[in-house]
Amino acid sequence: MAEGSSRHHLPGFDTALDSLRTDLVLMGNLVSRNFGNARAGFVRRAEDFCAAVIADDEEVDVLERQINRLGVDILMRFQPMVTDLRETIGSIKYGFLLERISDYAALIGRRTRKLIQETEVEEAAALNAVFEEVQELLGEALKSFSSVDLGLAESVRSRTGRCAEKARIYVDEYTDWVEDRPHLAKSYVNLMSIAQALEEICYLCGNISEEAVYIAEARDLRHEGNRLLEGNE
Repeated sequence: MAEGSSRHHLPGFDTALDSLRTDLVLMGNLVSRNFGNARAGFVRRAEDFCAAVIADDEEVDVLERQINRLGVDILMRFQPMVTDLRETIGSIKYGFLLERISDYAALIGRRTRKLIQETEVEEAAALNAVFEEVQELLGEALKSFSSVDLGLAESVRSRTGRCAEKARIYVDEYTDWVEDRPHLAKSYVNLMSIAQALEEICYLCGNISEEAVYIAEARDLRHEGNRLLEGNE
């Protein structure tokens, strides 16, 4: 998170805000590493990477709770105004979104572990390209939030749907192959679950970019196109 150009007069406020920012950077780096390990575990069929992402997910959970506690404490003690208020609220949401991404990375690790024990199917390799695209999207989403980069945030938002759709296609294809090739059903079910996790991570990346826009411009981009919301604005 980019720091503001001025410090504040309330005793302890800057220290609390800096602590929150530090934890956010740490959590973002850890989640990025978790997804990288999940991808490596899948591509290489390596249990060590799977075990690492599952273990690190617990540390992410601890950080998410700590960020939530710090954010709430800032809101209650200092009652920040305008930009600082948006940053604090956005940071709490960001921590939650990161925790969800880590959960899906851990799910991928668990499903890959099961996949390693099953018969290899050639269609699994098709997900490698999706992993690569999701990892790129995640990296840019994290950067858009940490630097409050509106251009990058809009780029992430514009690509979220397309990236998620690529994963969704494989969810549907693996579902069909479960019915057509019941002797390989366990492998396809695991692949289906991994593809679903990749799809959800794409949407969470889009949510992160929306928080960056909210902090920068106070624009709430959630549920765009909802006519009921548009009528009340």
